[in-house]
Amino acid sequence: MSHSNRISKHLGLHQTHQGQIHIDYLTVPETYPKDLFSASPQLIREDLDKYKTNLIPLIIRPVTTPEGETAYEVVFGKEIVEFARELGIHQLWASRIELEDEEVLTFQERFKSILQINSKDDGSYSQKSERSNLVDQDSQSAMKLFSELQKSLNDQNKAIVNFLEKIFQELDDLKRKFSELQQYISKETKTNPNPQKSVRINSYKNAKNLAKSVPRLELKEAEKIIQEIKQGRKFKSIDELKAIALSGRWDEVSISFG
Repeated sequence: MSHSNRISKHLGLHQTHQGQIHIDYLTVPETYPKDLFSASPQLIREDLDKYKTNLIPLIIRPVTTPEGETAYEVVFGKEIVEFARELGIHQLWASRIELEDEEVLTFQERFKSILQINSKDDGSYSQKSERSNLVDQDSQSAMKLFSELQKSLNDQNKAIVNFLEKIFQELDDLKRKFSELQQYISKETKTNPNPQKSVRINSYKNAKNLAKSVPRLELKEAEKIIQEIKQGRKFKSIDELKAIALSGRWDEVSISFG
């Protein structure tokens, strides 16, 4: 699942997009409900033939093929796709909705309720009257559907904007804390540009190494300290070191007497 889909799922949203799609990218699943059809398939065919595009909404969702490619599955509007293929129409207007597999049937049932779709035809009206009623029904249903989709999209946008604003606020807080940390490090560096070195004085055996470890310590005085150590002396304080080697800046290093 993509990052955007995870965010939408976390927020309980369905992302909706509208636009044209090539008919070759559309597939009708075998699980498409048999009773899910438009109240006026003949009008759909006539509109497609006349306007070369669909006026009644086609609902699709993105799916991943076994080859790992993206295709688009028809959620509503199978007749639109079938008639378009017969008429050689290659581009259709569609509303793309991000739906998980388990959400498709629930969405289709809700869609049937919105459009008041049924498969019955009692034949009580003349063909002219029936056509007029169906056109009016489809028009009202389509307007109701797109109104609900638009409201859903606006609600999603508002939730996403609020979510992103929260993230940006957290990023601003992190940026501020990072800036404060940089200032603190810079201040500490200026105050103490040379961090204290750790010197285990009683472990030294080489005067040159000791002289390099202690700022300003002269080699002759370092040799005196090493000589004392070799004779078995264990230094226990900085004062003892200063008494032998006054040149060294003992306060600028961390002395360990262990």
